[in-house]
Amino acid sequence: MKVNVLHMAHFAIRYGAEKSLLDYLAFAKEAPNDICHHVCALRLNESLQREIKDLGIPFIATRLWPWNVSEFADFLRKYNIHILHVYNQLRFPFRSRILPKLAGVPLILEHEHGMVWNTSSTPLLRWTNGLVDANICNSEAAKIMLKQNCGIDAKVIYNGIPAPEEEQYSEQLKIRLGLPESTPIVGFVGRLNNPKGSEAFVKMIPLVKQAVPQARFVVVGDGPMRGYLENDVKNLGVGEQVYFGGFQQNAYQLMKQMDVVVVPSFREAFGNVVIEAAFAQKPVVASNVDGIAETVIDGETGYLVECTEPITTRLKGTNRLPIAVVDGRTRELRPPYLPNPAMLAAKVIACLQNPEMAASMGNRAYFRAKSLFSLERYRSDLEDLYRELVTGCEGKRS
Repeated sequence: MKVNVLHMAHFAIRYGAEKSLLDYLAFAKEAPNDICHHVCALRLNESLQREIKDLGIPFIATRLWPWNVSEFADFLRKYNIHILHVYNQLRFPFRSRILPKLAGVPLILEHEHGMVWNTSSTPLLRWTNGLVDANICNSEAAKIMLKQNCGIDAKVIYNGIPAPEEEQYSEQLKIRLGLPESTPIVGFVGRLNNPKGSEAFVKMIPLVKQAVPQARFVVVGDGPMRGYLENDVKNLGVGEQVYFGGFQQNAYQLMKQMDVVVVPSFREAFGNVVIEAAFAQKPVVASNVDGIAETVIDGETGYLVECTEPITTRLKGTNRLPIAVVDGRTRELRPPYLPNPAMLAAKVIACLQNPEMAASMGNRAYFRAKSLFSLERYRSDLEDLYRELVTGCEGKRS
């Protein structure tokens, strides 16, 4: 039996949940099976529309308000949709639960990728929890937050990250930056928005420079904090040693040429960049918080650093702070804090001064990522759940 799944998500930018979804859809296209995919784009920019079209996936672009439910219902009937797979829409139960049920969707699967940190339970959310047939999330931390904030019991299915082909590592970062081949590079890869903790990375730089003067620092990513960070490195006197590369499609290639990747997030449901660094066989120095604590084994595949620093940067266009996060050590809720810059620096210095140890960590991270966080494993777990849901629904009808 074919299982027809409609994926509902924002497609305004290729980050986070949208990137994971598109990677999965591209992977599924290479080896089609009994799961047939469709897309409901709540927002859709031109480049992502082209990407969906290139995958040959039927799609509908709609904000799904009451006045266009009939169009949505027509799409459901045309493609005989069995499951609506909803990504990060907890705050909008009218659009993601009530209207789809009124339109006739048989099953709703909700998938939490990080919105729950800024979502509180509302009467409408609690009342409509029963309309959802299954909830999944991408970490044990997200499971804790869903239960705490919304009274939702969820199953954990870790993200699946595509492993790059070796020949992808072609661009020579040090040549482009005019650096000697022996120059150690410390990298940050991520959106320059406050949850990623990029200001802690910047505060760490002078401390690393004291111990490893030849080190250089590369920031890959863009976002509302970029201007602030560029000014900050100048004020700290390290502007000549820090390179802002903006958003890069070839982040894998760049990480392969880094010596250490720093992930200083103060909130992170899972942390795809940790796994991307692992596939590049690089050790990670990361915050001991939320899902990151599940992707890094401290002292074996990288280092986890305690979060002790108050968050003082509040810039226009950045995310609001969550009330609570999950402490990576105790697994209890606590207020959000940035990782300690001195501790970050100490672990980065340890990796730079002992490259054999760092390489060994990177290798262990690589094999762990292949085992636990591969796209193959993600697809298998998710599609088994699809089949289970449809089988259970058919059993109830009979």
